[in-house]
Amino acid sequence: MIKEMMRQMLLGITSKVAAAQVEAGVRAYLHSWRSGDAVARANLFSDDVVLEDPVGAAPVEGKAALLAFWARAEGPHATFEPELVRLTVCGDEAVAVFNLKVSFDGAGSAVLRIIDHFQFDAQGKIRRLRAFWDAQSVE
Repeated sequence: MIKEMMRQMLLGITSKVAAAQVEAGVRAYLHSWRSGDAVARANLFSDDVVLEDPVGAAPVEGKAALLAFWARAEGPHATFEPELVRLTVCGDEAVAVFNLKVSFDGAGSAVLRIIDHFQFDAQGKIRRLRAFWDAQSVE
């Protein structure tokens, strides 16, 4: 009975974008880190994107600023290996829980445990991304 009640609640959610499109956008975002393709990653975002990474830091606004932010974070000899733990889609939004192994040539590697909150626009582009992680998230 409780499961059916929960399913009924979910049917009331309205969305401008199909859940499958939201899920595909999040998965493409994570894949772009693995492939190192910042341009493909940027193409997933709306022109007026706002990124908070981590939440509480100064927002990064617009695609040009986003690409510059990633260029600083990635560096010339970095690799990223995301592992999706859980993805939840609700309407035009999603939360992805994932581990991101970050490796730099000559500097070793670390794993970041991240929770990303995505908001999508009516065209299926990411318009806002908030990354939740703190000092305890880095192993």
